[in-house]
Amino acid sequence: MNDASQFATAMLALVFIGALLVTGHLFIEQRAQRDTAYVTSQLLRPL
Repeated sequence: MNDASQFATAMLALVFIGALLVTGHLFIEQRAQRDTAYVTSQLLRPL
């Protein structure tokens, strides 16, 4: 492989890893908010 091809492959890998990190972070935030809302609704439920 030439240098340009290796550089392109490395950049593609970095973009892919960045996308995985961002989507993982968003998923964890969404899940934490949903879990908090569920716990709050269970705790504040009328007896």
